[in-house]
Amino acid sequence: MKAEGPTAPQVEDRLAVREEEAAFLVVREGDPDDWLARFDKAGGFPAREWAENMARVYNRRLALRSAVPPTPPGDSLTTHHPDPQ
Repeated sequence: MKAEGPTAPQVEDRLAVREEEAAFLVVREGDPDDWLARFDKAGGFPAREWAENMARVYNRRLALRSAVPPTPPGDSLTTHHPDPQ
C-alpha cells in the first residue's frame, strides 16, 4: 500500500551517492541517472559529506516509515503507547 498525503515520501526509492568530476550527486538507487541534489566540490565545500548525509538520513526515515504503522489523524502518540499506565 502506498502512503498518500503530506507525509508520503516524494521519492519511494532509497537514495545513493554518485561521484562525478566536479560534484557529488544524490540519486535514486533504482535510477542513478535521475539525480535529485548536486553538491559541488569547489571551494573546499564538504560535498561528499553533505551528499552522503542526505542519502543516509532519507534512507533511515524511509525505513522507519515502512516499519511503524501511522498514527491516525487527531490521535496523540500517548494514546498508542504499548504500556499505558
